[in-house]
Amino acid sequence: MQLIKQNKVFLVYVFSAGSSFVLDLLFFSIFNYIFGLFFGYESIFFSTVCARILSSLYNFVINSKFVFKKYSKKMLFKYYVLVVIQMFVSSILVYLINKYLIDTFAVIIKFFVDIILFVLNYFIQKIAVFK
Repeated sequence: MQLIKQNKVFLVYVFSAGSSFVLDLLFFSIFNYIFGLFFGYESIFFSTVCARILSSLYNFVINSKFVFKKYSKKMLFKYYVLVVIQMFVSSILVYLINKYLIDTFAVIIKFFVDIILFVLNYFIQKIAVFK
């Protein structure tokens, strides 16, 4: 019980990030299907940007109200700098892995890439964004 109390912020973050992650994958799947009809592998970039814009809006609201319980315009700016960096890293890794290593559904690759980014993101948000 004590362990849960000590890690409450992280547990709420897991819910916040998990639900954002599901939204991001859902939006990515939809956009990748649509853009894939026209752009092939390059649809990964467009799909990542569109999905991340939508899921990050949701994620920032949840994080600022329920996880870290802080909000300022400076935090919003830092958060979106992190979103852009994470979006770039995610799309590049998914693109490269999908095109050169494993030619499978991009959503599957994105799932594993973003899991790794999820863990890094928690510590970055805690230390640098919502401090």
